[in-house]
Amino acid sequence: MLSITSCAISESPAGAPSPTSGREGVSATVTPRPSAAEPTSNEKAVARAAGQMNAAASGANSPAEPGLLVAAESSKGALFVWETADDRFCHGVAFMPQMTTVACSSRPNSPPTEGKPRLVPLVRMMATGWNVVFGAEHETVESVTCNGRPLQVRDVGAMANGRRAIHAIEFPDLTVGKVSVQVRRGTRVVTEYLELEKFEKAGTQDLASCGPVNR
Repeated sequence: MLSITSCAISESPAGAPSPTSGREGVSATVTPRPSAAEPTSNEKAVARAAGQMNAAASGANSPAEPGLLVAAESSKGALFVWETADDRFCHGVAFMPQMTTVACSSRPNSPPTEGKPRLVPLVRMMATGWNVVFGAEHETVESVTCNGRPLQVRDVGAMANGRRAIHAIEFPDLTVGKVSVQVRRGTRVVTEYLELEKFEKAGTQDLASCGPVNR
């Protein structure tokens, strides 16, 4: 039995060199030029949310340099923090379609920076989850744990002329209690505790919690 293989032959214009001219038996291949990676759904959502936030945070509440800092993100929007030209702290959430909230401190440098190491709670709210944004002054955050379980820590940026490093953590749902924060102060590593939320009403036992719950 004979097997027959058909080949398609392309013709070159008269006088034009064949792609395999002088290299019989070698096929020419064309490597496509790599294209830029397509933005992810989160990146597209953050870009849209930033546009909404810049439009909403206008006038005295407009972001000063370095602009909006992303504290949390999802495929639907983002939580931002920023400082104004008169050094007021602001935060805001922007989601599609066109849902935007903005909140700013009424006084500059609020909360003020201090000369000693400390953690500073800044934002606790439901946005892309239960989002907690905090600052670290005169110390470096190395890890955050909830009941011994490591949490992902987002390094958001710096504020207060570089004196306060901003970090963020996120939970799927409202979470109360305190997380343990390992911080470095020079050559020493110490543990601090950051409160997530506390409620004065009953029913706290039905909520997710980290460590002891203060009521």
